[in-house]
Amino acid sequence: MFDMSSWFQLVLEIILDVCRLSGRRLAQPLLTAVCLTGAYTAIHVTQEKSVSAGLRSAFFDSEADRQERRRIEDQATLQVELRQFVAANKLINQLLETVMVHAPGASRVSLGVIHNGVTGINGAGLLRYDDTNSVAAQGRLGIPVVTNQPLSDWGDVLPALMAGECAFHPTRDLQGTSLRTRFESYGVAKLLVCPASDVQGKMVGAIFVMWDAVDPPSATLDIKALMQTAKHQGAQIATALDLRGPASIIPTLMGN
Repeated sequence: MFDMSSWFQLVLEIILDVCRLSGRRLAQPLLTAVCLTGAYTAIHVTQEKSVSAGLRSAFFDSEADRQERRRIEDQATLQVELRQFVAANKLINQLLETVMVHAPGASRVSLGVIHNGVTGINGAGLLRYDDTNSVAAQGRLGIPVVTNQPLSDWGDVLPALMAGECAFHPTRDLQGTSLRTRFESYGVAKLLVCPASDVQGKMVGAIFVMWDAVDPPSATLDIKALMQTAKHQGAQIATALDLRGPASIIPTLMGN
C-alpha cells in the first residue's frame, strides 16, 4: 500500500520546486500544502485519540508499526472484556446460589439465556437459547453448558414466562419431548421455571429450579416466596448479562 507520508513529501517537494520557479506564486501552493498536511495530521490524531500518537502515526510510523500498535490495543481491549465477563459470570452464579438457598431440597438451579441463533428460510430470526450457568447441591452435578437450542423447547413454560410469572411442573407432564428427556436424564422430577427480565420487563432468559425424584420438594417449601425470590434474582441476572457481554463468548469461556 502506498505510504501517505511519502505522498505528502512528494507533494511538498513539487510545491517547493514550483515556488522556486514562480517567486510571487508562493502563497497559494504553500497554503494548499499546509491545509492538506493539517487534514492528514488531524485524521491520524482523531484515530489515535492523542496528539503525540497521531503525529507519530502520520509522519514517523510505518504501516507495520501502526498494525502492531492496533494489535496491542485490541489485545488490551480483549483483556478488559474477559475480566468483565469473569466478574459478571461469578455474580450470576452467586445469584443462582441465592435461589437454591431458598429452595429446600433442590438439586440444581440453572440459567437459560435467549438469543437470535439462526435465520429461517423466510429471513426471520429464529430464537434460540443457551444453558450457560448452573449451581448444584452437594454431591450433585450441575447442568452442562448447552448452546443454540430451539426456544420452542420451552413451549410448556413460555406463556407464563412471557406474562412475568413462574411455572411449576412435574417433569413427566412437559409436552416438549426434548426438554423433558434432558431433565429426566438428570433425574429431575419437579421443575420451577421463573423469568429473568430486565427493568423494562423484557425477558432475556429463565431460571430453572430442579428437584430430583429421590429428593422431592421439602414439605416446608413456600413456593410463592420462592417464586418471588427467583424473579427478584432473575432481574439482577438480567443486569449482569448486560455486563457479561455477547453470548458468542460463552461457549469457549464458560464454567459452572
